[in-house]
Amino acid sequence: MRPEGANQWPAAPVLRSRILPWLDWKFSILLPVALLLVLGTAIWQLVNRPDLIELTVQNSSTGEPIAGADVVVNDLRYAAGDDGIVSFERPEQATGVQVSALGFQSLSGEVGSSTGDRQTVSLQPSTLMGRLSDETTGEPIVAANIAILDAAGAVVGSTQTDDSGSYRLIDVPEGASVRIDAGAYGTLTQDVGGETELNFPLALTVATGTVVNEAGEPLQGAVARSGEVTSVSAGDGTYTLEGVAAGTEVSITAPGFEATTALVANGTVEQVQMVPQMVKAIYANVSLLTTDGGLDSLIEIANTTEVNAIVIDVKEGSIFYDSKVAFFEEAGTIRPFYDLDAILARLAENDIYAIARMVVFQDPLVAEARPDLAVQDVNGGLWTNVDGVAWVSAFNEELWDVNIELSVELIERGFAEVQYDYVRFPSDGDLSTADFGPEYTAENREAAITAFMERSHAAVNAAGGYLAADLFGFVTIVDEEQYIGQRFSALEPHLDFVCMMIYPSHFEDGNIASAPGHPNDYPYETIFESLERAEANAPGSAAKFRPWLQDFSYGFNGLRDYTPEDVRAQIDAAEDFGANGWMLWGDPFNVTVEALAEEPGV
Repeated sequence: MRPEGANQWPAAPVLRSRILPWLDWKFSILLPVALLLVLGTAIWQLVNRPDLIELTVQNSSTGEPIAGADVVVNDLRYAAGDDGIVSFERPEQATGVQVSALGFQSLSGEVGSSTGDRQTVSLQPSTLMGRLSDETTGEPIVAANIAILDAAGAVVGSTQTDDSGSYRLIDVPEGASVRIDAGAYGTLTQDVGGETELNFPLALTVATGTVVNEAGEPLQGAVARSGEVTSVSAGDGTYTLEGVAAGTEVSITAPGFEATTALVANGTVEQVQMVPQMVKAIYANVSLLTTDGGLDSLIEIANTTEVNAIVIDVKEGSIFYDSKVAFFEEAGTIRPFYDLDAILARLAENDIYAIARMVVFQDPLVAEARPDLAVQDVNGGLWTNVDGVAWVSAFNEELWDVNIELSVELIERGFAEVQYDYVRFPSDGDLSTADFGPEYTAENREAAITAFMERSHAAVNAAGGYLAADLFGFVTIVDEEQYIGQRFSALEPHLDFVCMMIYPSHFEDGNIASAPGHPNDYPYETIFESLERAEANAPGSAAKFRPWLQDFSYGFNGLRDYTPEDVRAQIDAAEDFGANGWMLWGDPFNVTVEALAEEPGV
């Protein structure tokens, strides 16, 4: 008997399962080989890959990458991508590298086997370019001046925009700023801040305006001012201001009118209608100003009568306030008697027009301190007039300049107007012994006084004030320089106000045709005729007239004393003529208030 199971097939052996049963067995053998080859290749590449240096090029001021920067290594040129990065194979030996970019200073260096894998190069911007255009139209702004300023503010380069409005500046230093002067488009300064391109769309800053009088008629000669920019209205009342932006406030002034303001909008200044201002003034000398209650008494007159202005003595030999003009400080003529700022504040609080009166060439203290500027006596020493007072020579331009400096200071301190007195050559005394320096002729005298007045007028107006001058009354009537250099028709164009001293007592019989006797007895006729004859000598000048009127009695040769009626007659004559106003000259402690009309509403 066969053993159990002897006639059965042996059991089939259990086979190991295949990795990828769907592959033929040959491929199953090849797959591991392929994987080994891939791994080996990767290892080989890892071991044998190029040794690279990654170089980032950036703006030294902003830290921003410089796209397109040029990097040269071993005569091979690379361009940085948008991220400012360049990669190149590390040289085995030290090799020069040149890094450059348009608008930046180039840098040179070396790389080699010891150089780190990642390097950063910072380039300093050296070129600034851009374009100026009208912000509204986009049109180019041509011939604008562009300057580069270093960190200290010094100009180190400049150019102008071309026909396309473009500009380019090279060698821009670190910490620079760009300054633009675009004429009608204004000026501006901006830090460069490491930028290589700055474009400026600019708004037009030219504004035109019109000034009219109370009747709506064009007003010529009005001054429009915005900061340092000024313009004077033409015959049609129009003016143009350059360099003023929208919203800028423009001040408008004109002799004989109240000051006003207007705003710039869309290249125009709103039309202004000027309100007439007739100045009616009384006088305050230093004695009154240093007396307790003295100024208060004049302010009371202004607040209760038609008076709206006060003439303040500021210089007559001494300068009565704390002037900072160096010439007079050195001459020792500044002797502050009063607080000028306090006086001006009081006048402003009471809406009183402030006029500064300064004596110019009758200046004995300067003559003594600086005899080289004084009128000399041919017999030795300083020449003096009939009262023993020394004068300085009006021919000397150093004296012109320092008195102009003083007048500008007075406007800047708060006066609306500076009024020159004794702005002439001396008239009293033995002039035969006087040595003025240059040849003492009528032509030279007139030229000197006229030139001084012209220079003064420009400076005072530029400071924002008005210039007036006290002239001999007879000068304005006959229009001759009368040995003192004052020729009315020559001086009038350089004055905002003409303050002729037409005191009836100072004329002689026959001077005034409409006065059948001595002019002192005919105050109305004397004033009216004097103003008429002055206007005939300078046609069209009547609006500048603001005469000094007589508020005193002059008993010479038995002339009668003046009454309130005489003072009022002069005022009426000035107003009937159409003068810009009037001023009363007399004892400030004893103003003839009875001659004054009451303030409306008082």
